[in-house]
Amino acid sequence: MSLLDRRLILVLGKGGVGRSTVAAATAAAAAQRGRRTLLFEANAVDRHGPYFGKPPLGPQLTELAPNLYGINTSPAEALHEYGLMILKFERIYQMIFENRVTKAFLRAVPGLDDYSILGKAWYHTTEEKRGKPVWDTVVFDLPASGHAMSMLRIPWVIVDTVPEGPLTRDARTVQAMLRDPARTGAVIVTLAEEMPAVEAAELATQIKALGIPPARVVVNQVAPDHFPAGSPQAKVADALI
Repeated sequence: MSLLDRRLILVLGKGGVGRSTVAAATAAAAAQRGRRTLLFEANAVDRHGPYFGKPPLGPQLTELAPNLYGINTSPAEALHEYGLMILKFERIYQMIFENRVTKAFLRAVPGLDDYSILGKAWYHTTEEKRGKPVWDTVVFDLPASGHAMSMLRIPWVIVDTVPEGPLTRDARTVQAMLRDPARTGAVIVTLAEEMPAVEAAELATQIKALGIPPARVVVNQVAPDHFPAGSPQAKVADALI
């Protein structure tokens, strides 16, 4: 199964390895195959917009290319959207979510910001309009490795610690999608250097422990081999080393 046929593509890696570039290239490739694609990120200093000759992305959907849209959301925007999905009306949302007591309670919930972001990404994979999926593929440019793993673990934490209810039900649904290789694939981005490579190996071990299938490893900044083994040029190069 092609990576680009997945509904959700997670792009992970240490900061500075070219993760956002790979996410943008992956999303562009999916869009060029005719798949309606969303390039998703959160709380990022956006690079995706400029990659496609557009202004930096914000919380509103922006068309980047044919079949390709981008969004750079925030926990507050994601929580607002989730609240409106449940309550339906802005006035009711304001009464419940924007009062002082509720705000204090929400700030005390550990991991809520990250879960709201992960939940929004999952929602877009299920979003429908007139009975048809809005998005064929969502490419999620996750934060740097440590933060990304904290975000991905949250559904497991909720299932293990929160009493049964809508939150645990949704967390199980997110778990099921993340673990399904037919719907989700993880791309780990690294460099051909010791520290990034070690971190990439650790990252692969950690997501496998959650049951998330690593689909690809992308090694950036690898110089092409201009001198094939045994060629006269290679022999000269070897003699000079």
